[in-house]
Amino acid sequence: MSVNIKELLDDEEFDPKKLFNEEEYSTVIINREGFSRKDNTTADLIESLLDKEMSREEKEAVFAKLKDAKARQLLMSAITQATRTDDKVMLTAACWESGLDFTGDYYFFVDLACNDDFQLSLEALTVVENCDTVDKNTLERSLERAKTGSQKNPELANDLMEDIRRRLH
Repeated sequence: MSVNIKELLDDEEFDPKKLFNEEEYSTVIINREGFSRKDNTTADLIESLLDKEMSREEKEAVFAKLKDAKARQLLMSAITQATRTDDKVMLTAACWESGLDFTGDYYFFVDLACNDDFQLSLEALTVVENCDTVDKNTLERSLERAKTGSQKNPELANDLMEDIRRRLH
């Protein structure tokens, strides 16, 4: 692939502002410093999930590859760095759809489940429900957080608190 540097730097040819137009592009910036080739490939897979044109079959293949790559930490980083709620929703859904274990990030997803955005709250609640054994201290902290969560989604808030209470007993 040949890159014409003049073309990239020509103001009329390339408009960097377009790259940050949230209406046209979903951008998740993953800090790739020190990444291996495998890490870069995994980060590319995560970024590909933001493609709205991707078919369900393609997403299923990406989820399987993310699980094989044990991409839990990269997914967590992408969710944390995502600025658009729609991107956070897709990345959070990828957490449970990939079948990775996010038990160590239980409180993080409880906090996301308390979000005012219904879809983000629902996807985070699904991750929470798929977590394995969680220590009592984390559960107690999570229950306190859930009690102060969003008032916009009372059904989801109740489901979240019920799941936490069930785990406590």
